[in-house]
Amino acid sequence: MAEPYDRRHKKRPQPGDEKCKAHGKVPSREHGRGKRWLARWRDPEGQQQSESFDRHEDARQHLTRMRGAVDDGTYIAPKKGETLLKTIAEQWLANQTFGNPRTYHQYESRVRNHIIGPLGNLKLRQVKASTIQTWIKCRLQVLDETTVGLIFTHLSSILAMAVDDDLIPKNPCETGSVKRVKPRRSKKSAKDVPLSWEETDDLRKHMPDRYQATVDCGRGLGMRQGEIFGFSPDDVDWSEDDKTVHIRRQITHHRGTLVFAPPKGGTKDNPKDRYVPLDDALATRLHEHMRAFPPVEVTLPWLERDGELVTVRLMFTTRERKALNENYFNYLWKAALEAIGAIKAVNDKPVGRGRKWETCRDRMMHALRHLFASEAINEGVDVYTLADLLGHEDPAFTLRRYVHRVQGAVEKARRAIGKRYRLTA
Repeated sequence: MAEPYDRRHKKRPQPGDEKCKAHGKVPSREHGRGKRWLARWRDPEGQQQSESFDRHEDARQHLTRMRGAVDDGTYIAPKKGETLLKTIAEQWLANQTFGNPRTYHQYESRVRNHIIGPLGNLKLRQVKASTIQTWIKCRLQVLDETTVGLIFTHLSSILAMAVDDDLIPKNPCETGSVKRVKPRRSKKSAKDVPLSWEETDDLRKHMPDRYQATVDCGRGLGMRQGEIFGFSPDDVDWSEDDKTVHIRRQITHHRGTLVFAPPKGGTKDNPKDRYVPLDDALATRLHEHMRAFPPVEVTLPWLERDGELVTVRLMFTTRERKALNENYFNYLWKAALEAIGAIKAVNDKPVGRGRKWETCRDRMMHALRHLFASEAINEGVDVYTLADLLGHEDPAFTLRRYVHRVQGAVEKARRAIGKRYRLTA
């Protein structure tokens, strides 16, 4: 078997050549310069390749790996691994195409901030399983588990592309040690609703008057927060016997600017709009809200910061007659949660001026959507209809993530079974 070549000493010294005192060998012209041991092998095309090492054992092991890879057809030139991770990440980003341009910018933000930022200057060959594990640990210190899981899938896809391009032999994200610490993209759903109907009644009272009806839109129509912010009375068919809400837009951010956009996941070809029935009692509350706070015309770009300007009459706006911003609204929401005893503050600063609360992700406004789903199922709505009302393509996802036990459900089950026994007695 071939052995590494000693660059610092002559392999065939001449008689009378003086030997070095350190090794007792005749020094070569490379003596004292660079790494001593040179691993040399021929690639599948018959071209000689080489790499230098300080230690003989490292060179020998590398030579064995390279010759073995050539023999079994898995050979990848080591120099290809010199490519920087950020180069491959940029190429991967450039290849992503989406019907909604905002989706691309979301991908771009995650990759640039959380992959290229901390890992981009590493060479591909330097990205090991231990590198990924440390990266996951650091990301979990600043991001929630679900977000880290999402970014992890991006990193794994980037490195998978590097494998397909023969730049590295395997994807370090797919090793057993990394899979054991890989964050889950979603947590197990709670058995009970995060906020009960009675709690949301109480919470509603602690919201500013102009925003109290947002609670009804969430729990009564299953709307997402951005959809509530983008809700217009012109989206409602107020017919006497068939009142219906057409959920067709949301307000969201694009590069720091508020924009109108289709509902979550919507594109030009598939806007993901949906229709939800409107109960008379809820319609009355919306009319009462509009009498107290008449709808306001607001103009925002469509989809992108530089998109076409669109004007919409909005049901909910700020006192300054502007579109609602989630950061401002969430402060009000957390203050209301604190008022009903659902969460606690962690400092004494005033609301809007630095007051902070304990983690309450499951009790934020999206909890109203969960309440809508859970109450609907409890009242006998089938999961397929419910999935349509929520805008989900997979009814199993609706059932798995959005349906929880509501107050009175156990007693209702007891009455239902008892009714069957009474009918057969």
